[in-house]
Amino acid sequence: MTKKKYYQRPDGLFETSRTVNGKRIFFRGKTCAEVDRKILEYSAEKKLGRKVPIIADEWFAAKEEEGIRQGTYRPYHCAVKRIKKAFPMAAGDVCPRDIKRYIAEFEGKGYSRQTVQIELYVLKAIFSHAVLKGDIDVSPATEAKHSRNLPRKTRHALTEEDERKVEEYRGEDYLLGMMLLYTGCRRGELLALNWQDIDRKAGTITINKKLNYEYGNIPRLEHFMKNRNRENNDGSGRTIPLLSPLAEVLPNQRLGLIFHNEDGQPLTASQLSKRWKTYCRNTGLVEYVQNENGEPIPTYPITPHCFRHSFTTICYEAGLDVKTMAAFIGDTEQVTTTVYAELRARHHASGAERVNAYLAMRSEDRANSAKAE
Repeated sequence: MTKKKYYQRPDGLFETSRTVNGKRIFFRGKTCAEVDRKILEYSAEKKLGRKVPIIADEWFAAKEEEGIRQGTYRPYHCAVKRIKKAFPMAAGDVCPRDIKRYIAEFEGKGYSRQTVQIELYVLKAIFSHAVLKGDIDVSPATEAKHSRNLPRKTRHALTEEDERKVEEYRGEDYLLGMMLLYTGCRRGELLALNWQDIDRKAGTITINKKLNYEYGNIPRLEHFMKNRNRENNDGSGRTIPLLSPLAEVLPNQRLGLIFHNEDGQPLTASQLSKRWKTYCRNTGLVEYVQNENGEPIPTYPITPHCFRHSFTTICYEAGLDVKTMAAFIGDTEQVTTTVYAELRARHHASGAERVNAYLAMRSEDRANSAKAE
């Protein structure tokens, strides 16, 4: 009778074990050949390390335990999803050339400099985690760099035509645009506002809380916030004027959150996104591009933060000084001065265009007069 290579358990499976790094690993199979195959596969896996998607999930889970800032949760989560899809193989199978190619292709999709930097950071962090966990000895992403002169993500004020669309629209969520345009609030500040924060008699709006999103979607209301304006950084928030165009369209005698879901609770990120896209379509603040089939696909280049730039522009054109404007928008005078510089440059440029147009017209009039003589 042929002696079995491995121990056969009462349930009929063959079993053996190996000690790896002081840990006993068991291998089981219906036949001895199957056990041999599993031993070889395990040895190959240990040599190349675990698969990148497994390592990426482990890294992200560790980051969640440490506590990811709400503003970076979604960018990190999206980067992990893309990286898992691009690198389904074992960590040891990835070489620096693969990383370089991935970043080059990612840049080619038109992402901003900030987005590329986040992608590269997550990519390096995942492979560094693989090194620490013993999957690989050297990270293939160590020397990876992004290209220079990548486009920076910039937000611009609405055009005068866009502002007119916001002011004339009275359909669903019309207050969303009107309050963004005439308060200069950040998205989280606006979504945390209650009707009680508006004092019609005093003509003011008090901003002393904000809405953040945990795990990219779950709303969390923070009642304590610091005013970024250093002149009033006591955590009490700030008070801004209730401007006439907004006061004229505000409903009377209401309580609770101004913007909420059907249950009266703060909007989740997905609910806000849906309502924002609907608002942009209804007001015409949307652009269309053609897909591969030539069909028009809506895009939404205007974000709530663009309205903040518009409010800043309104304050500038009204002649407000830097300190007053900084108090209104809840930012430092340094940041506000930078915005002012951008506005000055824009107005100087438009002014130069008007002067050049006038000179061209004057030159043309002189030429016509000379011909007439």
